[in-house]
Amino acid sequence: MIKLIGIGVWAAIVALGSSYVMASVFAPAPEVGEPKEPTYFEGLDYRSTESVTIPMISNERIKGYILARFVYTIDGNVGNTLKVPPDPFILDEVFRRLYSTDSFDFDRPEKFDLTELTTSIRDAVNERFGMELLHELLVEQFDYIAKKDARSGNPDAGQSGAAVKIGSMGH
Repeated sequence: MIKLIGIGVWAAIVALGSSYVMASVFAPAPEVGEPKEPTYFEGLDYRSTESVTIPMISNERIKGYILARFVYTIDGNVGNTLKVPPDPFILDEVFRRLYSTDSFDFDRPEKFDLTELTTSIRDAVNERFGMELLHELLVEQFDYIAKKDARSGNPDAGQSGAAVKIGSMGH
């Protein structure tokens, strides 16, 4: 009986050993080549800010409101270690730049330079953090509503063209 159990254990060991040898001999060799370059977006997270409403003032009177929301890219590892998220700094810069701008054309709001705005905000936030924290700052929503249209109380005002959609990523 002991001989029979010994032969069974020996057969199992031989079968497992031969399977291991065959798998290692015929396994494909790992490719040796240059390390793969990471793509631009690898490791970046996209995060969205809260919406912000900014009154637009000209000649000491409110002319209308800008409704804006932004998306930014940030290194995922760096973003997870921050004690303070960049969102309040982004919204602060947005408010400061739009509230104090003199170049906004109330008759043609679609002519506003969003590229210059997002670039200047990104650079200012990176400077405040002392590192390249934000890689890109994108416009998710940027609408201008004239004061007369905002006060009309007309729920269809946005459909009749009262709100001017200046820029949007679109979902």
